[in-house]
Amino acid sequence: MQKVWRAFTSFILMLTLILCAFEVYRCTLYVIDSVKTGTYQGYLWLAIGMAAFLIFTALFFKKNRHLVYTLTHEGAHFLVGALFLRRKITEFNAKAIEYIKSGENLGEVWSVGSNNVFMSLAPYMLPYFTFIFVFMRLMIKPDCLPIIDFIIGFTLMFHFACWKSYMGSYQGDLKVCGLFRSYLFIWTFIFFNVTIILYSLGGGMTAPVDIIQANVNWFTQAWNDILWVVSLITK
Repeated sequence: MQKVWRAFTSFILMLTLILCAFEVYRCTLYVIDSVKTGTYQGYLWLAIGMAAFLIFTALFFKKNRHLVYTLTHEGAHFLVGALFLRRKITEFNAKAIEYIKSGENLGEVWSVGSNNVFMSLAPYMLPYFTFIFVFMRLMIKPDCLPIIDFIIGFTLMFHFACWKSYMGSYQGDLKVCGLFRSYLFIWTFIFFNVTIILYSLGGGMTAPVDIIQANVNWFTQAWNDILWVVSLITK
């Protein structure tokens, strides 16, 4: 029964991944259109923030970046486990890469209860620093949007740097959940997160789209795409 359930959920995930990939394409067109309409400022500051992280890392962040990446990685496990799944966390640790012994992990989070796919894969799927500032866009004046969009770009590139450092088939998090299912989950959420963030930065500096409207846009587009596919099949 468990194998049947895993096969069914994997099939649903594959369909969802295809849908999310299509929405990335739609969102790309949305960003391109913002250049034509003059509402591209959010994306400009996003790009500047991402470039600033690369410069900052190259100049000031080399010695301790792996430890910070590990803390952020384990922090995602902790956040999802403790806050969203309401798990009791019993241990949290992180070490610098040059000080680990053979066979040791860079970091670990232990909790009471069995493994959960969302907790195990949280560091790869959830740019939580970025979403904190995306939500903060709801509460600030338009004049301050360039600052917040810069920070969103900075933190998003930070997430991608963490993701790149830990993404690989050798990872225990991925092995526990199964490599195929793990990659389906991870890429589905990456595509979804990127589109939500890009939609949230649309609209220019005077009437920006907030994250609530961005979700409405995403799910509306996705539902219309589903209806379009169904109409093709049923013709």
